Amino acid sequence: MKVDRQEQDDARRERIARAAFELFARSGLDAISAQDIAQAAYVSRTNLYRYFPSKVHMLLAHFEKAVQASRDDAMERLHAGANPQQVWDKVTARMADLGVRYRHLVGAVGQAVLGAPPEAGRPGAPERAPGDGLRTALTLAALVQPVLLAMQAQGRLRPEANVQMLSVLLVDAFILALLHGGHRDQREVLRDWQDRFSLLMYGALAPESTARGELKD
Repeated sequence: MKVDRQEQDDARRERIARAAFELFARSGLDAISAQDIAQAAYVSRTNLYRYFPSKVHMLLAHFEKAVQASRDDAMERLHAGANPQQVWDKVTARMADLGVRYRHLVGAVGQAVLGAPPEAGRPGAPERAPGDGLRTALTLAALVQPVLLAMQAQGRLRPEANVQMLSVLLVDAFILALLHGGHRDQREVLRDWQDRFSLLMYGALAPESTARGELKD
């Protein structure tokens, strides 16, 4: 019985997050009310706040699920022996596409993940979600880390390189690029990310990898 109740709670939480994201994707975060989400998810407002304290928490919950799906796919490919660079290209292409498609939601996600407080007094400033923001940041870093570990195992990264720190730095750099880059399409995002990736990874690459120019498109 306890397991069934937990499954019901998990299913309801997922339904709320999915319904909220679909509304946010169409109209933006500020235009959607808690009542709109409750109606779309077929729950009461009381139940809504039982699962999520704010709209940003709902947005991050759905975003984390998408990131986790990408990580599962990347891990499956790596375990099957795929080239880490090809896996990396697929991961970044998907994230870049999402960043452009839902650019009107990037600010709320970025501020939560990077821990930046909303501008004081600015109308419609996104709600903060410190706990969930940290969890989302860790989820993103966990998406990047397996690819870097695979590169390190192949001798493409220096053995002493701190992969965990590199993962966090790359996530922060990529989010900042989306927040401030003004990209028009996925190709521009990928080009910007490639430049930042090259800069951050230069000192971590094994010397022979640098000589081969492995960071080039």
